[in-house]
Amino acid sequence: MKVGELKLPERLAALIESGLWPHTAQQARNLIDNCNVPKERIHLFAPEEDHLYLAVPPFCTIAQRVRSDNANFWSTFGALEQISPELSVDIGFFGLGSDTAIVLDYRQGGSNPPVLRLKWRKPEPNVWVRCADSFDEFADMLGLDQSLPKP
Repeated sequence: MKVGELKLPERLAALIESGLWPHTAQQARNLIDNCNVPKERIHLFAPEEDHLYLAVPPFCTIAQRVRSDNANFWSTFGALEQISPELSVDIGFFGLGSDTAIVLDYRQGGSNPPVLRLKWRKPEPNVWVRCADSFDEFADMLGLDQSLPKP
């Protein structure tokens, strides 16, 4: 599985194939309401967040979101100078109505990239924070293989 030329981590592809990662928007919304990922696990990398929304494939880059979403939002709040939008694949955020993206960061190449999240810091500018050194570490931290119900 790829997003443009960016190959998704094998474990993410396996989660999608197994049905442990949502395939539809309704399944993703159901996971917010009935998420088996305890907030204590989410707090390991985002102490101020309690909910996790996993993006539904096909995934897109932040550059694609900037072009299709509100470009003014991204230029004002997205801290785009801290990432490479073309090399940042959007895989989730912290609940409906949340503007806190979770991305795979492909700037260093490789097939198991680090995971970053956009952290809001009012009144200071927002910042991208590393959540995990790889998608595998992110999945382990959240217990994704065990904790997500099959749709």
